[in-house]
Amino acid sequence: MGLGWVCPSDECGQGGPERPSDRWPRRCPECGTEVVTFSLAEPWQHTAKRVEIDARLNGSPTYGDPYRAHAEDLLWTADEAFRAGRADQVPDIAAAMGSLLDAHRAAGGSYGFDQLFHLVRLLAAQGEWAVATDALRRWRHSVRHDNLEDNEQRTEARMLAASMIHCLEAVPTPPPADQQVVWEMLREFIPVISSVTTADIDRSWNRLQFTMAGRKDPEEALGRELDRLAAADAAQPPQGLPSETPLRMEILGRYTAKGPDSSLDASRISEVCLQPYLTVSPEELAPVVLPVGGWTVYGASRCLRDCGTQDENGLAYGAIWDAGLQFYRTTGVGTQHLSFHDHQRWIARHGSGSW
Repeated sequence: MGLGWVCPSDECGQGGPERPSDRWPRRCPECGTEVVTFSLAEPWQHTAKRVEIDARLNGSPTYGDPYRAHAEDLLWTADEAFRAGRADQVPDIAAAMGSLLDAHRAAGGSYGFDQLFHLVRLLAAQGEWAVATDALRRWRHSVRHDNLEDNEQRTEARMLAASMIHCLEAVPTPPPADQQVVWEMLREFIPVISSVTTADIDRSWNRLQFTMAGRKDPEEALGRELDRLAAADAAQPPQGLPSETPLRMEILGRYTAKGPDSSLDASRISEVCLQPYLTVSPEELAPVVLPVGGWTVYGASRCLRDCGTQDENGLAYGAIWDAGLQFYRTTGVGTQHLSFHDHQRWIARHGSGSW
């Protein structure tokens, strides 16, 4: 079965990745042209990929460049070794993948790091932690990051960080000894590429700092507090400044920073941390949150922005906003995680490039 197809005719172009095919090859129902299959379902996908790779290795102009095909050949061969029960061959394949990337890098290119990314995931899925660790160690030694404005360097750096994170998050209990090696590499690497990390990498990094230290993510406890506050508000709706405002604002701050990765209930966040503050002024809020600082003042700044009911040019509003941004900066996030208005506020106060 084909996992999506497209008609190659310029005058037709029907199909797409969401249009499955129950047979292959097949013809376009609109014009009769033989369609191109995006990918086949297993077990045919693995076999069809071998045909494509062989064609590319032989220089077929129909199948794209032969250079990346060498890396895809090694990735396919590793997958085949696992399928055939020949896992003992995989360390040599992984080493060959590293050598191929080194050779391309020496020649001015970097073909292979995206396949290495998938190889690390394959090794983790098979429980080959020692081989995965060796591959990551070699990759970390060779990766370039002297110019992260370069898209290729930036992409590879992110892929390497994501691969380390995957190996740390996918390990069984108890974890293998290799986990600590990967953790030390990640701890050293994250500051190096902090200016270009994605939101997903930042969230995983923050979460791993708790799990690797044997601690629980504070969201677990905050979730219980959120339920308690919701029950209390249901029994007696808040009047004026709600009780336990610093806690409510801390919950909102941590929730906002985690974004879609947060486990907290969004509707409950709105009920407990936003709706009760629609009629609360910044002048009432400031004396309660500014002395606490941290996630509390960051959450208060988000509360004011999300409610949108107050004049942002007021002194109390500005004090909360500025203090929230000052704290958020200390968490190590890059400017890519700031909203447009937050970034403009920071630039206005501190100058461009000061974050």
